Amino acid sequence: MTISAEAALAGVQSVIAAYAHAIDAGDAGAVADLFTEDGVSEIAGQGTFAGRDVIRETYGAFEPQTPQLHLVGNTVITSPPGEEVTATSDLVFFARGEQGWAVQLVGSYEDTVALVDGAWQFRKRVLSFR
Repeated sequence: MTISAEAALAGVQSVIAAYAHAIDAGDAGAVADLFTEDGVSEIAGQGTFAGRDVIRETYGAFEPQTPQLHLVGNTVITSPPGEEVTATSDLVFFARGEQGWAVQLVGSYEDTVALVDGAWQFRKRVLSFR
């Protein structure tokens, strides 16, 4: 199957947005479902988590205590387009406290995203902080 650069970028952006919405909603099941069965989530300072069940359990412990917002942008495909691509994105994470919204951290994602049964999923997602 030939996949255009535009289609690959759209697929990557879609799974990234779905992840941000799911994590902000505290929906660990939806987060895990965005990974391949053997997918890996690597979070700087937290560890490396492999497989949907482990990812679901790990993200379940990150349930938001206050409203939060992950803004991910500047996504660039860093490999030739195909059924598996790599991409890099910037992250700004906000949380709402007593004095309103405030930046909590800034980081970046390095993703490997695969087209599996017609849906784009993370094969590997690496989060680092700046």
